Amino acid sequence: MSDSANAERLGTLRILRRYPFKSMAGEDLNEVFVTFSGLVGDRAYAFVDRSKNSNFPWMTARERHEMLLFRPRFLAAPDPANEHPAQKDFAAEITTPEGEKLSPSDPSFTPYFEKRFGSELELRFSERAMHDACPVSLLGLETVKSLAAEAGLPLEHTRFRANFYIDWDNEKPYYEDQLTGASLRIGEKFTFTVVRNNLRCAIITLDPATAEASPEVAKLVARNHGNCFGVYGSVLREGIVRQGDPVFLHAGTKVDS
Repeated sequence: MSDSANAERLGTLRILRRYPFKSMAGEDLNEVFVTFSGLVGDRAYAFVDRSKNSNFPWMTARERHEMLLFRPRFLAAPDPANEHPAQKDFAAEITTPEGEKLSPSDPSFTPYFEKRFGSELELRFSERAMHDACPVSLLGLETVKSLAAEAGLPLEHTRFRANFYIDWDNEKPYYEDQLTGASLRIGEKFTFTVVRNNLRCAIITLDPATAEASPEVAKLVARNHGNCFGVYGSVLREGIVRQGDPVFLHAGTKVDS
């Protein structure tokens, strides 16, 4: 039985997004199973750039802006009711900006990207999700609207690459910043703790539809918001999450004032 009657409702999950290939376009979902490693299928594929000499090995849109224009999808998305899908359930297809369809299982897949981007690459797959930081990320939709007003630009939520986009009942922008240390429940089971603010990189300057850069976005976030936008979470209890699910403050936790 759900303990919703004993929990404070904070908002509604309006948009649920997954990114099958690290740094490529994301996809909206109706429902997904969330494990301790994150959304099933999130950042399941990635490229390691062998030409980089750093402790951050991934090829991303930070350097290769055009990556955002590649659109990955699972041929048969993992069933949310299947808590432990096999690797065959992650078969994927990537559509190039020109409309060509590529398969990660094709021997020509990695060479195609090596030629296009001029780097020595290694394709990686992991069902545990290859994140930069924490397993899940959250952003308030009012926060996006507020930043767009500050910037004087039409900023789409997709620019910020979060997993959970929330409509807070109190309609406060940046409300998620007050939730650090609090545990939230989305739907009936899935529970996570907000562990820290999301420190941002140059990707937020890029229009996800065109890959064109607007450097003023990052400058504004750095100047007015400590270079942070949205929050990260660590999963406490696995479960299915659905678009439209209510978001609750987990019993026994408090919100910073």
